Amino acid sequence: MKDANGMKIKSYFAKTVDEAISKARVELGSEALLLNTRKIADNGMGAGYEVVMGVAGSAPASKAAVPVPTPKLAPAPLASTAPIPPIQGAAQNEVANDMAKLRAQMDELQSLLVGSAKNAWAAQRSVPETAEVYANLIAAEVDPFLCKDIADRLEAAMATDAFFLFAGPEPEGMQNRWKSLKSDPARVEEFLRAELESRVALRPRLGVPGAKGAVAAMVGPAGSGKTTSLAKLAIAASAQRAVRLISLDRSHNGAQHLLGSLATSAITFSSVDSIESLPKLVAKARKNECVLIDTPGYSRLQQPAAEKLAAALAACGDVDVHLVASAYMKARDLRNSIERYRLFQPSKLLVTKVDEAETFGTVFSEAALAGLALSFVANGTRIPDDIRAATGEDLLAMARERQRSRAASNKAA
Repeated sequence: MKDANGMKIKSYFAKTVDEAISKARVELGSEALLLNTRKIADNGMGAGYEVVMGVAGSAPASKAAVPVPTPKLAPAPLASTAPIPPIQGAAQNEVANDMAKLRAQMDELQSLLVGSAKNAWAAQRSVPETAEVYANLIAAEVDPFLCKDIADRLEAAMATDAFFLFAGPEPEGMQNRWKSLKSDPARVEEFLRAELESRVALRPRLGVPGAKGAVAAMVGPAGSGKTTSLAKLAIAASAQRAVRLISLDRSHNGAQHLLGSLATSAITFSSVDSIESLPKLVAKARKNECVLIDTPGYSRLQQPAAEKLAAALAACGDVDVHLVASAYMKARDLRNSIERYRLFQPSKLLVTKVDEAETFGTVFSEAALAGLALSFVANGTRIPDDIRAATGEDLLAMARERQRSRAASNKAA
């Protein structure tokens, strides 16, 4: 059948969408577009799908097209050259609608192909639970390549462990033990926690282990929550030892005012006017106090100032640098931020505004790729309440998010 534009349209029936698309590609060629899909109820022969495909032109697309040489035309005189009028009005809207439909078809086809690849990968799993872990991590927006590597290693670890365990002296007993272990959710979670924590370490501490006195600095983009997080940590740390708060952010009076308002018998506030004086101040304060340093955010145009501060922090020696980032940042933005603040040599990521983010997958992915540990998680603006140590539960939650979302949807329905 052909439509008004001369496109050849045909329906294909199969048990799966992928099978129907494959049939269409054989007959219509690789240029065939997916136009529609419809699930067919079970009529005694099993449920299936109808897939409507279309290809432009009436010639069979499966045959190789013969290239036609482009004729050489004589150049037109310059005097006769006229600008091509732009498409306007109804014609412009029609073109826009056609493009929108084409994009939708391409998105749908891509989704089907990705789903097909994922199903093929899942069908090959010897430990079926890893397929569910993989799907949940994908739903949590963990990097796809990282998801696959985690699932592969998780399956290998579980299979190896189960291979060396047996329920009795007989091979049959070992086989039964193998099956029961595979279906144990607690066992899957135990292996998954170990695998995730091997990718992103959890180090909720202030200061470098073995250093003389704890010194920590917060670096990151403006508005990421450095000052508020530092205030929360200062109050928590002051319960155990004296704290020295140092502000290097002279461009924002609000930051200095907040940290200055925390001054008590256990918390001392200092504002540094000259970055060159920072190493001397830190060397003196770290003998008896936990030193926490607040820094300004830097744009790309402020690179020289950022390099100057990075050199001053390096001169202090043994500074525990935390990169502060919002949990809802997109992967590209977070990656750019990590790269921009790499000159400060951060070893940890402090995640803020977790309560405003839908998933933790982007943070996990970028931390794993950059080799950063997780230190603390802030989930609100209350001081000092809304901050806590990062835990394995934060990582495991990524593999549960799809299940929770599904349960919430079922409940709402």
